[in-house]
Order: sequence, then structure tokens, then C-alpha cells
Amino acid sequence: MAAWPTLKEVRALLRLQPDPTEDGVIGTALAGAVGYGVRRMGTTTVVNPDGSTTTTPTYPPDTTTLPDEAHEAALLHAARLYRRRDSVDGTISWGDAGGVRVGRVDPDVAMLYDACGPWIFA
Repeated sequence: MAAWPTLKEVRALLRLQPDPTEDGVIGTALAGAVGYGVRRMGTTTVVNPDGSTTTTPTYPPDTTTLPDEAHEAALLHAARLYRRRDSVDGTISWGDAGGVRVGRVDPDVAMLYDACGPWIFA
């Protein structure tokens, strides 16, 4: 079991040194990835004694019981969101080689969340 990734872990994955400007951008990407992960991992609903219900995230941002797969998914997702700023319009250009469209969903992140997250039927 793990916790959601930290800024230091994302920076290490990206092979970057501490930098106040970049840490702010990485932190924003990390917050987005953790926010998505909290929603993706579902909620728990409890019926209160008075009959009302309380819904809370199954794995809130401060959890320490997060499945390892979800930790890795959020880590990869944060790094992807950080690097996504290099492809604002959704494409990456390699000069003479042309451009490549950046996919909307990272299949590795989706697979890791699918391994431990709730099934969602739409």
C-alpha cells in the first residue's frame, strides 16, 4: 500500500533537479493527476443514524492505503501532464520528420487504474 505521489517522486521520474519555477508547474500537474485519481478510484457512501448519507472519496488525497497500481498511475499521469505543456495543440513536431498527434489517454495509466479501480458502466 502507498500514498499518492509526491512532488519529489514526479521530479525524479522526469529526471529534473529542484527548481522553484518548474516545481510549481510539476505541482500543478501532480494536483491534477491526484484529483483525477481520487475521482477515478471512487467514493464510499455511508448511511448515517439519522437516515442521511455521507459520501467520501475511497482514497482521499491524504490516504496511506492506496494500491500500488494507483500510485504508479498517478505518478505517470502527473509526468505526462507536465510534459503535455510541450504540445499545447495536441501535436509534437520533429522537424523534417513531421508531427505526431498526442493521444488523449495514456494506455498504461488507464490499465493501472483499471487493475484496482471500480468498474464504471456508462
